Amino acid sequence: MKYPEASVKIETTSKDFKIETDVFHFHNLVYNLLDNAIKYCTEKPEILVQITQQNQILKLAFIDNGIGIPVKNISFIFDKFYRVKNEKSNEVNGFGLGLYYVKEICSLQNWKIKAENNQEKGITITLSIPYKK
Repeated sequence: MKYPEASVKIETTSKDFKIETDVFHFHNLVYNLLDNAIKYCTEKPEILVQITQQNQILKLAFIDNGIGIPVKNISFIFDKFYRVKNEKSNEVNGFGLGLYYVKEICSLQNWKIKAENNQEKGITITLSIPYKK
């Protein structure tokens, strides 16, 4: 599959956030979320990564302009081998392991992860990471 040009923008209130985690798995986690945002988009992919702090929680929100996920399927996207049937699923190769892997990394780190459809289009996947100063 040929990837289109994508726009990735990062918004943050500070540049001093630090995450103590395994670099290899964190890299794969971010790569997987960005890769999915690109693969499941029918126009020029635009991805916004928002990094904010709420109380003692660091939030990383990956917001895309892709095709979104039907409400009936969204609770299953982190399940092993689960793939949503849609207009792009026949074009995109995969086994339904990417978001399962992301969820497992989050679980091992005691992070929370959630996915929700955006109001207009696309989805937002938010990681909630306990923050230590």
